[in-house]
Amino acid sequence: MALIAAVSLSLALGATASGASAPSKASGQKPKSGGTITYGLEAPTTNFCLPNAQLAISGIMVTTAVYDTLTVPDKDGKYVPYLAQSVDHSPDYMSWTIKLRPNISFQDGEPLNADAVKLNLDAYSGKSSVVSAPLFGFVFSNVDSTQVIDPMTVQVNMKSPWVEFDQYLWATGRLGMAAPAQLNSPNCQTNMIGTGPFKLQNFDPVTGNVDVVKNTNYWRSGLPYLDGIKFVPVVDGSQRVTQFKGGALDVAHDSVGRDLTQYQKLGSEANITQQPNGRMEVTHTLINITRPPFDDPNARKAVAEGVDRNAFNQLVNDGKARLANGVFDSKVEGYLPNAGVPKYNPNDAKKLVKQYKDAHGGQFQFSYQSTTDQLGIDSARFLKSQLQKVGITVNLPQPVDQPTIISQAIGGQVDSFGWRNYPGLVGDSMYVWFYGTTQPNSQGAANPVNFNHINDPQLNQDLDQGRAQADPAQRKTLYEDYNKRLTSQFSPFWGWYTPWFIVTKSNVHGVLGPNLPDASGNTGSDKPSDVLAGYHQLLGLWKG
Repeated sequence: MALIAAVSLSLALGATASGASAPSKASGQKPKSGGTITYGLEAPTTNFCLPNAQLAISGIMVTTAVYDTLTVPDKDGKYVPYLAQSVDHSPDYMSWTIKLRPNISFQDGEPLNADAVKLNLDAYSGKSSVVSAPLFGFVFSNVDSTQVIDPMTVQVNMKSPWVEFDQYLWATGRLGMAAPAQLNSPNCQTNMIGTGPFKLQNFDPVTGNVDVVKNTNYWRSGLPYLDGIKFVPVVDGSQRVTQFKGGALDVAHDSVGRDLTQYQKLGSEANITQQPNGRMEVTHTLINITRPPFDDPNARKAVAEGVDRNAFNQLVNDGKARLANGVFDSKVEGYLPNAGVPKYNPNDAKKLVKQYKDAHGGQFQFSYQSTTDQLGIDSARFLKSQLQKVGITVNLPQPVDQPTIISQAIGGQVDSFGWRNYPGLVGDSMYVWFYGTTQPNSQGAANPVNFNHINDPQLNQDLDQGRAQADPAQRKTLYEDYNKRLTSQFSPFWGWYTPWFIVTKSNVHGVLGPNLPDASGNTGSDKPSDVLAGYHQLLGLWKG
């Protein structure tokens, strides 16, 4: 289970915690302006043309610096306006009205207005003649049209009711509003222009290094505090630890328990901010169920029963993770204490393996594609060793980088690989990843990121009905049914919940701040979200 970052339309563990640990010694002090930091990411990104970029969380952290989103989640997981002043829906959820905050400009001086937002939403919906949207075209396939109501108001009209559409205006920090000049540019992939707290200074598509500098005209008065951030990809987690210790990094972005152990040994030299339990991604082995052997339910069950998740957790996370009960964490609608995850049972796995081999010429084998980092390689070797004991042959191709695996997954070219994903605050976030691909969805679009290639009528029905269901209790029941059927019938090999953590030098503060703005744009009482699937604000970081 190499821990591959999810391509976001919108991997791998820290210790379980209820919030930030090792609080900054500057707690209570007034933030200071000035200075730059070097921020260590887990992977490079080569394309920042947002409608068609394949962004993992490393890319999202860069876009968080340069772009703002229309909504953001608060600390309670509720989506609140950000660039938008208000986001309202019609009684039947067939339209959503987005009213923008006044006096916000893109970093090239163009105003953020209804025309610019319509241009962005049309691009994400695949309705632009200039920018392609191969992934988002499906995500927004339920959008019928967008229309400008007045210079600061956009209305989004749906083909069918969409109750939790406002979450997609954030999409784990992924749905940034780009300047028209970027979207209309032949250099859209590299010409980053947003409304965010920092603006692009330099981007090297070869190394993935990105330098951003303070946006002195940012719409939130007094922010950001830093003069600049240098984003540096360091693919191997152990190397990030080494570079942090040596002073090459001021901030390290990570999610692997055995790395966390090393940071914790630094004591007061490192402040560690962890994601709280409740809305974590699930780290797991993702399988393609259209290819042998995983087109056979008993073969899927044999693999699930043949892997000791506790031992795997110990290898990757020093045993610090919570084993996953299903696709949802405990604070997400649809969560079940146990959705039917197969228990470790090597004796039963051996029986199922024999049955499969008897029916398939004595063969039971599949390939597992890992990443190039040591954790990915170790995880692949662990799976191979575990399953060899129950009679399954796991072939390990040459390791490749994260973007290559994502491209392979989109093309359905791999049997299995490590994955972490599904951090949504609501059940509707599952629509993106699991709606059936053999036939188009009810809006007539195929799903390019259903990497499991599951096309189950009952799952599709739960997702369709859940999206349109306004009653929270009924919606919860639909997503519980979805969770149970997905886990028990298709046996994605759930591993553990994936709490991210951010490590900062003792003189770097503000990982979670500041509070979100009120309707007037001033810093209000709505606190920012906690770390969510690696995402956190950057405009509140400061040195002192």
